[in-house]
Amino acid sequence: MSTPGLTGFLDLLYLPPNNWESSRSREVTLYSLETNGDVWKTQELGTMKRGEIRRFSTRDINFGPTSSSLKLLYPSSRTLPSELKSVPEEPTFTTRIPEWRATTGFLSEFAQTSYQGELFPLPSKASLLTFHPFIQYGSVKNKLVVLNATKSPEITTGRILFFNSSTRELIAERTISTNSANTIDLDEIGYGETELPAIISPDVAGIPFGLGIFEDGQMLSMEHTHPPASFVLFGDRFGVQGSIKKRWFSRLL
Repeated sequence: MSTPGLTGFLDLLYLPPNNWESSRSREVTLYSLETNGDVWKTQELGTMKRGEIRRFSTRDINFGPTSSSLKLLYPSSRTLPSELKSVPEEPTFTTRIPEWRATTGFLSEFAQTSYQGELFPLPSKASLLTFHPFIQYGSVKNKLVVLNATKSPEITTGRILFFNSSTRELIAERTISTNSANTIDLDEIGYGETELPAIISPDVAGIPFGLGIFEDGQMLSMEHTHPPASFVLFGDRFGVQGSIKKRWFSRLL
């Protein structure tokens, strides 16, 4: 991911996440995928052997002139063409329990912050609901980064709306895009210290991150909220999520 003022990075670990794939040793080819709105452009980044750990960053991978601030890194067991109409879906590894791990985030001259960055494509037509308690006050610049990646290379835009969850007042409206890392300045929106932001997009799904940047550059923080389905253990998880979204959308829109 790319965001103003910081370096984006991705660490890939070719290390099996379980005992039953520990003997896996075949080499994979790494590709970056970047959309121009019509196709996914691929670029070969070399190969990777079992046991290797490699870091990629926005310092050494150039983003194209039509860049949406997002590149996908894909380990492949076959050669990919230079252009793709859709993100590859064939599994490179035979199991995902637990997931093969990657770490992605941002760094400054003094600090870095990250999360486990495995990503599965989001639906092209979907929505976003999140409550965002991660705004920090004092000498901190607060950003909201909304990450979206879909199978399709198309870049579409939609609204993202910022409400006071208690009064249900609409405070601000911004635009976000698919297949992008969208950065929004939360300090400009101006939430008070006791207000819980309710943030919705009726048009675009995404993974929302709170990014805190201390003004002296000495510290960074990043945390993402989880969709409602993440908190449901049994039954129809996504049915519960749809019900929660429908209820809040009807209250706020």
